[in-house]
Amino acid sequence: MKKSNLYGLLPTVAAALALMLSTSCGENDTPTPKPEPKPGPNPTPEEAVHHYAFAANVDNAFYITTFEDFKEGLKTDFKGAIKLASGHLFIEKFGDYVYMQSGSMYGQGGEQTLYKYALSKTGRLSEKPVAQLAFPGSPNVVEIIFASETKAYAVTTGSRGQLIVINPSTMTVVKEIDLSAYAEGDNDPDGGNGIVRDGKLFLPLNQAKSMQEILPTAAQVAVIDVATDRVEKVIKDERATSLGMVGHTCPVTDEAGNIYFYTGPRSAMMAQFMPGKGYKDGLLRIKKGETDFDKDFYMSLQTANGGEVGSYGLYMTYGGNGKIYLMLYKPSLVTEKDDPNMTKNRSFVPYEVDVRAKTGRVLPMPATTAWTSSAIIRVGNAIYFGEQTSEGIGFYRYDMTTGKGSNKPTVETPSGAYKVIAL
Repeated sequence: MKKSNLYGLLPTVAAALALMLSTSCGENDTPTPKPEPKPGPNPTPEEAVHHYAFAANVDNAFYITTFEDFKEGLKTDFKGAIKLASGHLFIEKFGDYVYMQSGSMYGQGGEQTLYKYALSKTGRLSEKPVAQLAFPGSPNVVEIIFASETKAYAVTTGSRGQLIVINPSTMTVVKEIDLSAYAEGDNDPDGGNGIVRDGKLFLPLNQAKSMQEILPTAAQVAVIDVATDRVEKVIKDERATSLGMVGHTCPVTDEAGNIYFYTGPRSAMMAQFMPGKGYKDGLLRIKKGETDFDKDFYMSLQTANGGEVGSYGLYMTYGGNGKIYLMLYKPSLVTEKDDPNMTKNRSFVPYEVDVRAKTGRVLPMPATTAWTSSAIIRVGNAIYFGEQTSEGIGFYRYDMTTGKGSNKPTVETPSGAYKVIAL
């Protein structure tokens, strides 16, 4: 099955970054509820409770399907899958609903509508969205950051520098926050993947000329009061460039409540192909109870063990005990220069970052293609990585207790997983 080439920044500078979302009150269609299956002691596949969902791109469209769990030997399919146009995929469960959108980044791919799906008692998505929000004016919404049941922030790129406040309960636009005053060498700052902690939204601001070119400015995060939606300040750090790239990296918090941000692909790629121009990759931290970057913490994945010039991490999942898990891109593993669909080169390796020791290591698992490198999830003492290797397509297991990784999929998927969430 042919994969779409709208994935996002990858092994070559010319590879396009594609991403998602949109707004304006749309119709709220409530489907007729169907009787809930009642699982017995030995439930059939139709009765089994589903606890997870993953998305895959097939023939230029996203298929989102639910599945039971990560038990060994499980084979998933696209029966009953939700289908969305290809673009930048946002999908997240918040409260009792799953929100999803295949949006447009810098005007490329996707659409401008956010969908809200209900979940049955057995973890199945409603056949149709129970509500939807079509964003007016093509603002290129690409991520949603939830603050509460009645407030969320829609992040835009390549638009007017606005942050859109929505009510996810009613699926309506509330207002816009103008961030254009914080642009540097750019008409507008593009928002990144942010996080809400202790009543404040920490939102990365990226100064970019285009989808492929960022400016070598200091890493920046706007600190916004959730109660008033007022920008309290914008903090900066010269040690890194362009944090929280939408769709490709996300902030994580540890047990102490410390937030970790990462720069993502563009900083590392421009550092590789434009050396000496001021581009810097890296992890930065904002400690619990503080609203400034921690001057005592910085870590580059290019200089960490297993990394190399041009290396970068995709996505991040916190595993506990100071360990962050991601897929690390290694330019030295690229063998096919012409790979527009990002399915030939197995140049991403499962990777562990120890933020306490400021070290990293490649995990004992096979390398995978770019397309599957952002589907990572923690389940108990294991981390599951979406992979597409010669041994099969699906989720590969890393045991954090034993340090052992699988060389074949624990759960098989019909196509490479792009994202995965818990329900």
